[in-house]
Amino acid sequence: MKIRCLIADDEPLAIKLIADYISRISHLELTGSCKRATDVSGYIGQVDLLFLDIRMPGLTGLELLRSLSVKPLVILITAYSEHAIQGFELDVVDYLVKPVTFERFLQAVNKATQQYQLRHQSTTSSASGSENLEAAAETPKDYFFVKIGFKSVRINFDDILYIEGLKEYVSIYTSDGRKFVKLASLKDLEGILPLNKFLRIHKSYIAAVLKVTAAYGNIVEIGKIELPVGRSYKEDVLRVFS
Repeated sequence: MKIRCLIADDEPLAIKLIADYISRISHLELTGSCKRATDVSGYIGQVDLLFLDIRMPGLTGLELLRSLSVKPLVILITAYSEHAIQGFELDVVDYLVKPVTFERFLQAVNKATQQYQLRHQSTTSSASGSENLEAAAETPKDYFFVKIGFKSVRINFDDILYIEGLKEYVSIYTSDGRKFVKLASLKDLEGILPLNKFLRIHKSYIAAVLKVTAAYGNIVEIGKIELPVGRSYKEDVLRVFS
């Protein structure tokens, strides 16, 4: 199934570049483009993924997102990095800073593709009839369970501060001061956690983006907790928190 894409940007060269990138990825299909955010509403329901510039004449990209009750998956593309946190608060998939390289574009598309697949994950076999077809687009869960003794404890994604990887186990730290240990790897959790709310900052750590209170040098702070930033993850951390 093709992911239908829309580009909203007031710069013709930017539209041309993103359109070229889209054409290189077989499962993407460009539905259209527009130079004003106000024109995007006419495409709602017809596209799955929106590449959205922030600073456009009239309505800005962020103002558009706040006005939409239903919206597609969104990747923000802008020349300015100071709006990254606002973008994450609005549940965008990723935030790209111009000039956008194809490698970085592909990383963002891979995130969007994972979320698209979650939205359209089939819960039953295709032979189960029309009722099951209607249930095929399952809403992604916002929690998971951890086995503690003889009971399973529910952990909401919004309660997580950060996660630490410890070989075959992970330690999950929550906002109420609790720590949960789960038999899993950080890679396993990256496949469960919403990519627009969590960021891998180190080979041993995943941080909840909106819980970060400061970032400097090779450190990310969550309240009084200091977490290290790995060398290979520093670019992503700078992009989000600079």
